[in-house]
Amino acid sequence: MAYYNVMRGINKNLSFFESGAKIPDGFIYQPNFISQTEEQELIREIQKLELAPFKYYQFTAKRRTVSFGWQYEFGTSEITRAPDMPGFLLPLRTRAGTLFSIDPKSLKQISIVEYSTGSPIGWHRDIPQFGVVVGISLGAPCRMRFRKIDRARSKNLNRAEILSIELEPRSIYLMSGASRESWQHSIPPVKEFRYSIMMRTLRVDP
Repeated sequence: MAYYNVMRGINKNLSFFESGAKIPDGFIYQPNFISQTEEQELIREIQKLELAPFKYYQFTAKRRTVSFGWQYEFGTSEITRAPDMPGFLLPLRTRAGTLFSIDPKSLKQISIVEYSTGSPIGWHRDIPQFGVVVGISLGAPCRMRFRKIDRARSKNLNRAEILSIELEPRSIYLMSGASRESWQHSIPPVKEFRYSIMMRTLRVDP
């Protein structure tokens, strides 16, 4: 299924619930997507996986990661096949797809990211081969920031033009539309150990 067909199916009735944060169009957030028991079960399963330090060209980041379905190596222009998704992630993928009115099977790529204390993610936009992005937070909260791409290098960019939201443990978000295409996002150094589960559609199957 093509990326833009997936976007048309998104449930427009979802909102920020009790969160009053100001965020880009196309970003949808829901707290308490899973229970504390489910969160701990997911963390136990993740800790059985072989995560590796994330590499960005010649730079090795503090966070560790593993990908399933598809993966991307910086320095190339293509995505390549990754190992099949482990069984414990499939029910979670189904629930996430159902929540956002997305065919769960179209979420063909999953990455798990482990953040040790002090791990950041710099300003970036997801690679163009992937479409909408779903993120689930585990273990500890963190702040997610946004800035408009056309202002990213502007000397006049000020704090008022950076939007942010607190991602609570067990919450889920969808990044689509303008939030995916016209904004960059980043995460400042985290204060506590946490995991994120990232699910992505493909724009076009390779």
